[in-house]
Amino acid sequence: MKVQTDDEQMGRLSDNQIIERLQAASDAEDVFAATREWSLEKMRLSIHSRGDYFDRKGTVVLERDGEEMLRVCMCSLPVTIGRGEKADCRLDFEGISRLHCRLESVGNLIRLCDAGSKNGTRLNGKNIDYEDLCDGDELELGVVSLRVRRV
Repeated sequence: MKVQTDDEQMGRLSDNQIIERLQAASDAEDVFAATREWSLEKMRLSIHSRGDYFDRKGTVVLERDGEEMLRVCMCSLPVTIGRGEKADCRLDFEGISRLHCRLESVGNLIRLCDAGSKNGTRLNGKNIDYEDLCDGDELELGVVSLRVRRV
């Protein structure tokens, strides 16, 4: 019988551990068990996300001082945000890069991803590379603060 580590008992397997287990199960011709374990692990990871669930037909609104600046339907994700012509959604403010960030759908979650912007992307005062959004979050792009609202 295999003894589980603390991380395994807590449901935290690294991607490498998952790949190793899939390979071992494949070698043992037990692919069903391997894919079941992989699916359960991915489900555990999604449960621990900080993000709110958004209706797949719903909308996320970004507001500045109560004024709607951007409205994006979940069905149109992924979208890019920036001040440049190639951005799907344009926000022409100081400090916003031509291609600043991206909103993408991860199941019923909306993930905000920095697109390598010069001034970075902040969520609730913290610099991020990517993070799942919650209703009421404060997003900072350059010098612009935007409030996330689920509609």
